Amino acid sequence: MQYNVLGKTGLNVSRIGFGGIPIQHVEQEDVNKIITKSIEMGINFIDTARGYTISEALLGNALVGRRDKFYLATKSMVRSKEGMLKEIDISLKELKTDYIDIYQFHNIGSIEELESVMSKDGALEALVNMNKEGVIKHIGITSHKIPVLEKALEMDIFETIQFPFSVVERQ
Repeated sequence: MQYNVLGKTGLNVSRIGFGGIPIQHVEQEDVNKIITKSIEMGINFIDTARGYTISEALLGNALVGRRDKFYLATKSMVRSKEGMLKEIDISLKELKTDYIDIYQFHNIGSIEELESVMSKDGALEALVNMNKEGVIKHIGITSHKIPVLEKALEMDIFETIQFPFSVVERQ
């Protein structure tokens, strides 16, 4: 497996990561086997999200005793500080861990939405506070909108930026 440093995190992650969205349709026993195979293949990065129904819980169960083998990234569509603190707590419980390597703002759809996240009592405050406590190691953002990510780059706050790309779905 080949590895690269991810964004500004300093994390050396496998070029092939494990995407958590389809895992929500798999039985726990099979998730456990998939995680074992991922370890054997050298995959060390898992991306999931609060919005992927039971993905965090399935992965959390499969990672018991193996959490140190992976960098975990998850994300939330919540935009307020209070809501984000709740989401972080849920993610920690579901993933059965006491820290998350990368927590991302999920699918910021407009500049106004980005500004809301960044405002007083916006979700960024929660992630910054949890980062200071060591619960969240790195802060990132995802979007399907290039102007949003261009603005995010100008802010120089985010350590990762995730943009959907698929050779199959080109829209």
